[in-house]
Amino acid sequence: MKIPHKSPRKTLFAKMLLTLTITVTLLIIGLSSLLYRNFFSASLDNINRMNTSILSQTSYSMKYMDTLVSKFINTVIMSPYTSVLLHNTDNDMVTLGAALRNLDSLSLPHDYVYSVYTINLALNRIVSTETGNFYTKEDFYDRDIISLLQTVNKDSFPEMPIARKIPNPQAATVSELANVYTYIMLDSLEKNPSSRIATVINIKASVLRDLIASLNAKMAGSGNEIIVIDSKGTIVNHTSESMFLHSAKQESYIQTLLAADQESGSFKTNLNGQNYQVTFVSSDKPKWKFISLTSYATFIGTVDSIKTSTLWICLTILGLGLFFSFIMSRSLYIPVGRLVETVKEHLTSAHHKDHSTNDIYFLQNVFKEMITKNNEWENKQREQLAPLKNKWLQDILFGIRFVDQEALRVSQKELGIHLNLNGPLRLLLLRLDNYRDFLDLFNEKDRWLLKFGIANIVNEIVSEEYKLETIYLENDQLLLLLEISPSENVETTECALKGLIELAQKAVNQYLKLSFSATLSIPVYSYLQLNEAYSDTLALSSYRIIAGHGSFLIPTFRSSIKDTLISFPESKAKLLLDSLKLGHLDKAKEAYSDFISQLSGTTYENLLSSIMQLSFMLRTTFNIILESHEFRKSELFQIVSRNIEQFETIEEIHETFSSLFSEIIRVMEQNKHNKHSSIISRIIRVIEDQYRDNNLNLRIISDEFQMSNVYLGKLFKDATGKSVSEYITDVRMNHVKHLLDNSNLSTKQILEQCGLEETNYFYTIFKKRFGVSLSQYKIDKNKT
Repeated sequence: MKIPHKSPRKTLFAKMLLTLTITVTLLIIGLSSLLYRNFFSASLDNINRMNTSILSQTSYSMKYMDTLVSKFINTVIMSPYTSVLLHNTDNDMVTLGAALRNLDSLSLPHDYVYSVYTINLALNRIVSTETGNFYTKEDFYDRDIISLLQTVNKDSFPEMPIARKIPNPQAATVSELANVYTYIMLDSLEKNPSSRIATVINIKASVLRDLIASLNAKMAGSGNEIIVIDSKGTIVNHTSESMFLHSAKQESYIQTLLAADQESGSFKTNLNGQNYQVTFVSSDKPKWKFISLTSYATFIGTVDSIKTSTLWICLTILGLGLFFSFIMSRSLYIPVGRLVETVKEHLTSAHHKDHSTNDIYFLQNVFKEMITKNNEWENKQREQLAPLKNKWLQDILFGIRFVDQEALRVSQKELGIHLNLNGPLRLLLLRLDNYRDFLDLFNEKDRWLLKFGIANIVNEIVSEEYKLETIYLENDQLLLLLEISPSENVETTECALKGLIELAQKAVNQYLKLSFSATLSIPVYSYLQLNEAYSDTLALSSYRIIAGHGSFLIPTFRSSIKDTLISFPESKAKLLLDSLKLGHLDKAKEAYSDFISQLSGTTYENLLSSIMQLSFMLRTTFNIILESHEFRKSELFQIVSRNIEQFETIEEIHETFSSLFSEIIRVMEQNKHNKHSSIISRIIRVIEDQYRDNNLNLRIISDEFQMSNVYLGKLFKDATGKSVSEYITDVRMNHVKHLLDNSNLSTKQILEQCGLEETNYFYTIFKKRFGVSLSQYKIDKNKT
């Protein structure tokens, strides 16, 4: 009896497929682990860069606010009204009251000013613009500032500004406190604490807090906080108002920050059992640290999901591999086994001629079947080759794959790369124009097909002159790797490529209705130089912001860029802000044009930095308008809230700022109209309430409103068409008529109730208004 045994060929095929499966699985696990670490590191670097940028913006805004306050302080100190309030010894309340009103009007245009004190401890006189009242040091509501003035000495004078909580005398409860930054200007540092004289400016801490809140909203996730601390570890600003002046020095990461010598940096810490990334930026004046706390949970979830997915994929591949190893080993062995058995039978029974003919036909069928399966296998390999080649070229381009010459030669052959990667090469970077619109108009699948179509069109045109490989990159980028003849002149190459790219741009626009810009690198002579060349070319492509859409940038373009740093055109920026404050749109646009002209020829980074600084100045100056509910709902707010880097051309920035200027002035005019309407309504109410007072006139009303009587009179007449005195007369005459019609009072009694006197002027006015004399009016009334 013949004992069945397992075929060694079956075992061989099974071992081969099993080995291949395990090798691929281990390779995927290894590569996935590497990618996991790289992705985690890249995510962390991206978080740090974004947080550092936002913190730098916050730090700059604080410095800018400090500069504005310094200028306001100089204005207050130089004001004669401040001098009167500080040094006048006559206690003339008329003089002091006028000085207080003028000081208050001096601070009104500055929205960031909470209150101004003038303090003379020697005269025991304190004035506050917050309440408009005079105080002694015993009854002044801000006890902290009195204590500070009486205890401070020349050597221990605190750094400005001082973060404080001060009582709000106008609040419903005494416990309500306002968060402020205080600046103290001593008139002289008297040795006697009870004789000190000082001017105190309190700035709203909410100005910086609102900015922090808006910037914090840009961060992804909910586990993010922006904190500002002083040199002692006390919180001087926070997105939560309740954290103001909370001591954070006991926190270990705060101690690390206070001990740090660097101006900026980042590190990992653990808070309440959770990991956080701490990013910080320091400022010199004031000596504050701006801190961002980003929970690892905001970005680690994506990384962990990749790790989990990779593990399941590897287990699935391994399981399927074991299954198909068994199935495929049998399917692969069947034709071979049949062939072997047929050959054996043919050799052992060669004398049977009829069988031999049938065996030949059978062999032919077996070989056809094997060839068919081989072709199917090759087609599958060809389909997988393109993404493998693109990934391999990406790794070389990004500098994350290093191979020796032998491995390079083998990989090129396996992947079908026919370029000489050690020969003269040039990178041609293509970037889609209007990329934000591209993302909005097409879904992910259509975007990939359109990029594929652009690559095909460009390849078809450029490949007529040059060997090339296309590398598909993320976002708006495509890269062509061109092989250049060693004998070809650099200028000749650039000229030829410019002509070819212009043809490709026209074709893409005609057939796909899209546009792209191109940037050419310098020649490189080794694949090891590709990463540096790509970084340099990507930086050069940023100058599309100057060259515009559909541009072709070459390395010599850099020669038109000034090497020296152009300083920020502060005078033009201030002129722009002043023009906007006055509502002069044309002058604002002209100042903006001059502002941009002074930056002509500067570097991309310098240009964007200056435009970003201008944006901060606008946000700080017109914070109330830009943060208003009406403005936040507009599309323009969404544009302004984007990072400046997302704009592709300078024209886009110009259009955005032009629209922003128009919107700011429109809202200012609307607010001004609303304010004027409110003033007119209040004047009418005063007249309706006080018309019985025969002394009521424009001067009394303007004193009550603390406004110029000339300005108030013009404002009222422009709105109503009547002067204030005419309107008072109209109200009184209407009440006279009402009393004549509905009462039995005498004329004298009626006039007394209406604030009028029985004079010839009254009778003249009555007849002019009602068409008959007063006596005739009474006769007509009695008849009816």
